[in-house]
Amino acid sequence: MVNDNFNKEGGLNFGVNTDSFFGIGFGLLGDNNLDRLKTEFSRFFSLLNSYKISNIEINTEIEQLNPGSLEVLIIPLISSCSSEPAVPLSVSVHLPYLQLNPASPLEAYRQVSVDAITKVINACRGLDVKKFVIHLTSEFEDSIIFFPIEEKAKKALIDIAVNRAKKSMLDILKETKLPPTVFALENLEVFPFDYLYPIVEELGISICFDMGHWGLNGFMPKDFLKKFNLNCIGEMHIQDMTEKRTGLRTTVRNEHRPLGGGILNPDGFFNYLIKNNNNKDNDKKQFLGPLIIENRSKEDLISSLDYLKSGNFI
Repeated sequence: MVNDNFNKEGGLNFGVNTDSFFGIGFGLLGDNNLDRLKTEFSRFFSLLNSYKISNIEINTEIEQLNPGSLEVLIIPLISSCSSEPAVPLSVSVHLPYLQLNPASPLEAYRQVSVDAITKVINACRGLDVKKFVIHLTSEFEDSIIFFPIEEKAKKALIDIAVNRAKKSMLDILKETKLPPTVFALENLEVFPFDYLYPIVEELGISICFDMGHWGLNGFMPKDFLKKFNLNCIGEMHIQDMTEKRTGLRTTVRNEHRPLGGGILNPDGFFNYLIKNNNNKDNDKKQFLGPLIIENRSKEDLISSLDYLKSGNFI
């Protein structure tokens, strides 16, 4: 795996989600020791520097788990580190989604979800955020796909979910007064992105393509680019996925695995993007956004970074 196009026009721009180092919610629940946090962040940024990574995506679930953490702890630490010459960071923010549902048919629950998301956006105003990654549906919408009900009733539930998701996105745009393109709607594990894509087109928001979520449905990353508009993709979440057959008709897929440790052929996908970016005939169909590594441990993150380095991608 050797990429001769690195650092040439059309090269790729990699980054890391803080989950990959700190765990969900930064692994901070129950421990707000500022000195310890500074030490951990220093180690995190040192690791990024050693691999020449200049993009980070902040997971903001900590705000749900420990309200106030963003403004008091996380954002000041990010700001102080990103102001250092050795760390020319570009920042994106993954908006909260645990226990939230912007597509809920229950208006009070939908509004609570919008309020929680908006609160995080406002807390991040001090950062130069390039993208806010957002989930507009939840596990409830995923479960609709498997409901043992007539297709007509299922279609009605899907329509309700999509309409509520659109209403929530409109509310967030109105309340934050941010341009639509700063938001990136992520494709999720089960609820087909086909249903949500019209929101992207109508409202002018961008897409966050998650190759692991897409892979769980049995598709390879290039298939997503062929199906949806590449120009709409503002960010990608990258990872690998393992697949193990456990029975005659049962196959278990696990996402968020280290790059190169699964079946998604990430190096082939990255080279496909580079070739496309360097194709003069496709000058209006390029992907220039960050590819954010999403693993679940420091060890897996380092494995992914070593994989990118071995292929001369970073």
